[in-house]
Amino acid sequence: MRLGFLLGRYHLARQLAGQGHEVTVMVPGEEGSEKMQKEPFCRWGELRELGVATVWGDPADCAAAAGAGKRFDVVVDNNGKDLSTCQPVIDWAAAEAGARQFLYVSSAGIYLPSDTPPLVEGDPVDPSASHVAVEEYLARASLAESVFRPQYIVGPGNNKDCEEWFFDRIARGRPVPIPGNGLAIVNVAQAEDLARMIALAVDNEAAHGGLFNCVADRGVTLDGMVRLCAEAAGRAPEDVEIVHYDPEEVGVNAKKAFPFRYAYNFFSEPRAAVATLGMTFERGLGDALKERWATYVDSGRATQDLSAKFTLDDQILQAKGTSQAV
Repeated sequence: MRLGFLLGRYHLARQLAGQGHEVTVMVPGEEGSEKMQKEPFCRWGELRELGVATVWGDPADCAAAAGAGKRFDVVVDNNGKDLSTCQPVIDWAAAEAGARQFLYVSSAGIYLPSDTPPLVEGDPVDPSASHVAVEEYLARASLAESVFRPQYIVGPGNNKDCEEWFFDRIARGRPVPIPGNGLAIVNVAQAEDLARMIALAVDNEAAHGGLFNCVADRGVTLDGMVRLCAEAAGRAPEDVEIVHYDPEEVGVNAKKAFPFRYAYNFFSEPRAAVATLGMTFERGLGDALKERWATYVDSGRATQDLSAKFTLDDQILQAKGTSQAV
């Protein structure tokens, strides 16, 4: 089987190459750009050692990047977030690449808040969300489609801070400011698990037309995330101060001050993946965070000067009458 990618999925490429598939990763952009020195792009060399082909280009012209006449059985788009970016990829996959299956990595962020969480496949979504238009277009395309909706992700090769946000504060003995009362539940999944879920859908007729919440099997409260990160760092959870605050009262934009949604229980369950793909989960979030802490320390970030990152923290802590360091 041949498999085409956009913006990799580093872990998925590793898993499929290990299963003997012929894998090509397409990276939007230029190979020599500064962006390629950052995660996950700087790890493409590891994939090439496994026999994964890597190409660079513009998603609007996949044929030019992949090579004239190159054909793939399955195409995975983990790059596009709106129809203007994804439509050329879908059209190329159907008309030129000869693909039989198209896997699209959407987002669980499109779900509307629910009075009866957890969020499950089929729950109402925000019709104005850009990912929705992509999902709808893909459903009309002449391809067997599968859609995956991830939420928050921990693990190597991730280009967004998740666990690092908590580690940055815990490593420096700083209070951890949490909006709301800390009891809101989110879903934080491991990158390796998400890749394994998507791999289960590859060349699998049971996945055709399927919608899958690409998430962990358990949620975690915001305060619980702080405590798990503290334990991962070898700290006693009770020694890490959590400061709850109301963003409006302290005058900060919560979207800039905190990486997760906090105003309601924003967590989904992977019911379809478990029932249809036979997805299982082998390692808890706490163990994954311990591994991530070791990587965090080895990277040198634990001792870097990150004072510029704590400007909003300091504003919050001052408003709450809390010292900036424990």
